[in-house]
Amino acid sequence: FAFMILASTARAGDAAAAKKVFEERCAKCHGLTGKGDGPKAKNLKKKPRDYSNKAEMAKLTDEKLIKETLDGKKPMPSYKGKVDDKTIDDLVAYIRTLAK
Repeated sequence: FAFMILASTARAGDAAAAKKVFEERCAKCHGLTGKGDGPKAKNLKKKPRDYSNKAEMAKLTDEKLIKETLDGKKPMPSYKGKVDDKTIDDLVAYIRTLAK
């Protein structure tokens, strides 16, 4: 039960608002459905995270997803200073909708 609390949404985001941002910035590698199968994914040595994997996504806190988005995680670039905090929160909320 404690894990459920840790994995809960720390900062509420607007998933609908982030859909366009995800499609423009993230889908190239993560794919439109978040499976990690975007057109650029095949050229990467490290496969992009599969956001549609419910079990794996349940292990990740929003804080971790926010940190990885801001800091980048090779080969993913950093988005620190490129998008505002609200957009990051919205993206995390949208990414959560991709886990089936």
